[in-house]
Amino acid sequence: MQCTRTIYLMLIPLLAAACKGKQQQAGGPMPRPAVTVYEVKPTSYVVTESFPASLTGNVIVDIRSDVTGYLEAIRAKDGSTVKKGQVLYEVDKSRSQASYDEANASVLQAEADLAQKKQDYERYANLLKQDAISRQTVDQARTAVKTSEAMLAAAKASRARTGTDISHAVLRAPMNGKIGIAQLRIGDLVTAGSTVINTLVNEDPIYADIDIPQGRYSEFAGNIKKDEQGIRYYIAFPDGSVHPQEGKVLLVNNVVDPRTGTLRVRLSFPNKGETLKSGMTALVQIRYHTENQIAIPSKAIVELLGEVKAYTVDRNNVVQAVPIEKGPIVDSVMIINKGLTAGQRIVVEGIQKVKPGDTVNVK
Repeated sequence: MQCTRTIYLMLIPLLAAACKGKQQQAGGPMPRPAVTVYEVKPTSYVVTESFPASLTGNVIVDIRSDVTGYLEAIRAKDGSTVKKGQVLYEVDKSRSQASYDEANASVLQAEADLAQKKQDYERYANLLKQDAISRQTVDQARTAVKTSEAMLAAAKASRARTGTDISHAVLRAPMNGKIGIAQLRIGDLVTAGSTVINTLVNEDPIYADIDIPQGRYSEFAGNIKKDEQGIRYYIAFPDGSVHPQEGKVLLVNNVVDPRTGTLRVRLSFPNKGETLKSGMTALVQIRYHTENQIAIPSKAIVELLGEVKAYTVDRNNVVQAVPIEKGPIVDSVMIINKGLTAGQRIVVEGIQKVKPGDTVNVK
């Protein structure tokens, strides 16, 4: 029993010393986090940016009649390509013809009345020379002539208007293009100014509308007035196909959408083969070559609460947060428009383990 107690007393100092050693080790300095860095080096890239786009014809016209009547004839096949001035449809002319005949009769009547009034005036004028009639009668005759002349002019204007209605009953293509599917058939009633018979579209060239950030306004607006200096515009589709003919910037809208902070840009693309159709959705690809441009791996970018930054490591291996402005993505790297300079080291691995002000071990 005494021996056992002696052994316990000998172990107590040893256990106390071990615990003290562990306490000293736990209270010592934490090891520095290890990170992998990437040295920023400017180089050349071929950049491809993509913007969602909607396609529309350069002119889209609804074919309407400005006279009322029944559709009498269809002269152009649905879906056909037509030339400017080509007859497309004819509206029944019976109403217009009746109105024209009535107006023409009014012209004949006004002409006869004017002739009578002129004869009366000439006779009264001769009698006035012989002092056989009062001047008042002659003045009244002269006024009657002028009134008849006015009535004749009004009748002729009415006849011209009804004559226009007859000619407008024949609907002609206002431009070159392709018509769609007619909304009416022969015998359907056409109401002047409201009934759409068909739609005529000119799709060569075709337009592509995209929305860009307002900060890039000067970039796109400048490309309207000068050579694009190697910038190329293409239309691409989700299946990977690309329209072979290049486009150009046609115009930049003059107002910013307050809801999105974007500007509408319209580009024009040749469409000789008519492979592009109005209403299609696609992507506008912008390709250009850039020199001495800084780009970093996308995984080195930290975005939090609307702030975009990268972590740099200085010569003393101290981490700093640097605000940056992102550009387009090229392969696995992202071009940086502002914030970084050549020679800086940025953290690419171990970002989650560090914060600004930390000293790190650089792999």
